[in-house]
Formats: sequence, structure tokens, C-alpha cells
Amino acid sequence: MTKLTHLTLNTGHLTRTSREDVDQAVVDALLPIVDADGGPIPGIPGWYLDVMRPLNPDRSAPVNGAAFFQVADQPGPSPLPAVLAVVCWEESMAPAAWKQIIQGYTALEPALRSAGIWRAPPPAHPPHTPWLVVALTPFIALADAEDAKAFGDLERAVAWALAL
Repeated sequence: MTKLTHLTLNTGHLTRTSREDVDQAVVDALLPIVDADGGPIPGIPGWYLDVMRPLNPDRSAPVNGAAFFQVADQPGPSPLPAVLAVVCWEESMAPAAWKQIIQGYTALEPALRSAGIWRAPPPAHPPHTPWLVVALTPFIALADAEDAKAFGDLERAVAWALAL
């Protein structure tokens, strides 16, 4: 049984969940959004998913094995996302995926410290793929408590939709 390692950088919280922990109907609802690289999030009105995939060297096609995504209150790449995340399901992509999320997270360090949600990141990515690493940004405050709680389940569902 494949397990997903889910790390939240701001808290250091680490969990391992199985694919069976995510309802197939939720993954199915997210697949068209993931395939389109983003769109409105079903069941969380006013919030949008944006998916970015690494490209091959000539930038002509996506590379399979990792993807970056964000949750924001506007469509498309947002300068004010509430959540930043990287999912990696191919070990060869792990170093680059880790570097991507750590750069995004540490760039926000002053704002995260001011918001009281900074924690130094661990020195290395989770040891086994697939893994999901999430960073909450200060803009998580734009979400009400119910939506913010739903983001945790959403993150895992998006990870499984990407890693299928």
C-alpha cells in the first residue's frame, strides 16, 4: 500500500496517509482542475487551485514526477496565495522539488515571523516518495476557519490527483 508523507513546514507536522484515506469522488472532482492546471476548488467557494509543473530543458513539455500548486482567493498564479505546496512522486525529481518549496517558504520568512507562523525548515526532503510539502503563508488569514481546515484535506487530494 502506497503512503503519502505530508509535511507542513510551518508546524513541522508530519503524517503518512494512504491513498484509501482520500475519497475517490474528491480526487475525481479535482482531476479536471489538475488537468487544466487550475480552477475553482469544488466545495470551497471563492478559492482557486493553480498547478505548475516543471518543464523539460527546451521548455516544450512538462516533466512528470513533481508539481507545485497553490491555493489562493483568485484564479491563476497569485502573488498572495494562502497555501504553497509541492508534491513529488518520482525520486529523481525530489531535490528540485524540495529546492522549489524551500525557496518559496524562506522568501516569506520575515512575513511568516511577523504572523507567528515561521518554523525553520528541516535540512532535507522527506525520505520516500510520494511526498507532499506544504507552507502556509500569512494570507491564510484570508480564509475562514472552516476553509482553512478544508485546505489540509484538499492538499492531500490534489497530491493524489497529481501522482496517479
